[in-house]
Amino acid sequence: MTVQYTPKVQVHTDKVHYTEDSLTSNYTYKNNVVEKDGDNYLVKPFSEDYQFKVDLKVPKMGVMLVGLGGNNGSTFTAAVLANKDKLSFNTKTGPVTANYYGSVTQASTIKLGVDAKGEDVYAPFNSLLPLVNPNDFVVGGWDISSANLYEAMVRGQVLEYDLIQKLKGQMEKIKPLPSIYYPDFIAANQDERADNCYNRQGANISTKGKWSHVEQIRKDIRDFKQKNKLDKLKT
Repeated sequence: MTVQYTPKVQVHTDKVHYTEDSLTSNYTYKNNVVEKDGDNYLVKPFSEDYQFKVDLKVPKMGVMLVGLGGNNGSTFTAAVLANKDKLSFNTKTGPVTANYYGSVTQASTIKLGVDAKGEDVYAPFNSLLPLVNPNDFVVGGWDISSANLYEAMVRGQVLEYDLIQKLKGQMEKIKPLPSIYYPDFIAANQDERADNCYNRQGANISTKGKWSHVEQIRKDIRDFKQKNKLDKLKT
């Protein structure tokens, strides 16, 4: 379900126009073309006009990852859930509360200009335009391993033990969809964990019928989007 976004930062100029559903801005790019003739320079200014239009409706967003059960996939999913639930957990240096420190969109600011006294004014980056809150991501994906994401976290040894245990109940319910296994493109040491593959039966691996594999992945995407009633989906 889409959510209507009300801009917290509004620009008062004839180059920016707001409607209920969109924000349209006109921008003139200016630069110079320089021709050199010996020791002389001929500078020719030029400009190009652009128009940008932004939808002010925030969609329900899905994210499907290839390798959902890998270190990156399991850590990404854990971060979303930990932040969504505002979890606190113990580390060797003390207690920590989940946060998005390091994220450009969630933890940084941008300079807007100066106030009447000449002091710099900053605003959160994510207050400029409608951005999906990462806490609202619906996460899914594929993996050649059938391990659920709790097992993947334990195997990966990336996250703090206390956080892993606090996420156990949610993460063990998430199991990757079967993936496609082409040994030529995957490290040989991954073979023994490749037990969740459309094109593998026991030790027999089929790399024929690649178009049918593409169609299966497309079907997975359509089904995931429909099941979760998503407006948009990134893979």
